[in-house]
Amino acid sequence: MIAFVEGLLLEPGPPALVAVGGFGLTVHVPQRSAASLPAVGERLCLWTHLAVREDGWALYGFLSRAELELFRLLIGVSGIGPRLALGVLSGAAPAQIAGWLRGGDEQALARLPGIGRKTAARLVVELGTRVALDLGEAAGTAATGARGTASGDPLVGALAILQAMGLPPARAEQALRAARERDVEVATDVEAWVRSALRAL
Repeated sequence: MIAFVEGLLLEPGPPALVAVGGFGLTVHVPQRSAASLPAVGERLCLWTHLAVREDGWALYGFLSRAELELFRLLIGVSGIGPRLALGVLSGAAPAQIAGWLRGGDEQALARLPGIGRKTAARLVVELGTRVALDLGEAAGTAATGARGTASGDPLVGALAILQAMGLPPARAEQALRAARERDVEVATDVEAWVRSALRAL
């Protein structure tokens, strides 16, 4: 497994051409990532996924672990191959796609490149409760969630508590956002926020 590549950017692509240790690697990147690559001749680091098939190998690269992890979730869904997953990541930011998955927003997902209504529905069913809030780090435990997480994000802590109680991630986030819409101040206290969300369920 090639976890990442670091070298000089020779061509921004996509696909990008990266010089690494005397070799030139072709790395397929999302269109959004290609627009954010450094200038030609500068160093860059891409998190990578190596797809091995009978007809050849292909290396896919991402500027963040979040993109890589979402890419791997997508290709785990029946009918979603690496090229289609790359197109999906070219259509929106990882956090936005994750939000649509968690919230069951099939209409938004269906507008992504190569994704129709049926595929969008399948993505929600298969990934809606699996995609993490922060796309790469665990939401935390109920014990740490009561005081918020190390990142200081009260939403992560509140979600951890509700999920520990058995609530699906998408439902937990929906309840928390509804509670915050009713009272913005409640979101400053994780425990109060959770209690408010539970009362509305």
